[in-house]
Amino acid sequence: MLFSSNPLAKMVNNYLMKMAVPLAAWFIVEYLVRNAMSTDVLLSFLVIPMMVITPIAIWWILRKLRRDYLYDGILGIQAWSFGVQLIFYAGLIEALFIYVYNEFLKPGNLKVVQEALISQYENVYQTFSTSPALSQYAGRLQEMIDELKEAPVLTPIETAITALSNDVFFGIILMIPIALIVRKKPNPDLWREQE
Repeated sequence: MLFSSNPLAKMVNNYLMKMAVPLAAWFIVEYLVRNAMSTDVLLSFLVIPMMVITPIAIWWILRKLRRDYLYDGILGIQAWSFGVQLIFYAGLIEALFIYVYNEFLKPGNLKVVQEALISQYENVYQTFSTSPALSQYAGRLQEMIDELKEAPVLTPIETAITALSNDVFFGIILMIPIALIVRKKPNPDLWREQE
């Protein structure tokens, strides 16, 4: 699809690239909220609504693609592949932002996030170790804290590559139900009008 000479394929590809920009902006906002959440736990209440909005936005983009470019008909496998392509384009933009953000805009950010995460786990450990009902889990939590302290801080390029691979992996899975919802048989009358 990417290098096809078919005019419809080019239009669909251009649409996907154009719509990847606002989706990437949304991914970047999610990344920044999760990043800030490491120091401000109250932001964790935003994560669930943000996770719900993402599939709705992808569904809307694919429905608009079906309606405006594909004569109101799309197979499930087409919707799935277009959705994965859309997420890949948006993930590339997000990965570029993550690299620039962590390398140039906030160079020590990844270390700060890791230290804040360790601090949060240590606070939870204090709660677990003083509670009789939760004390059985305190040993495992202490192991996790020790592993985090020993783990090296990811570099900005490693973080960007991890974000891109996560986007694509979860996009492949997320697109299955969305593609099943978006799919629709094409209207034969619309096809006849185009000939």
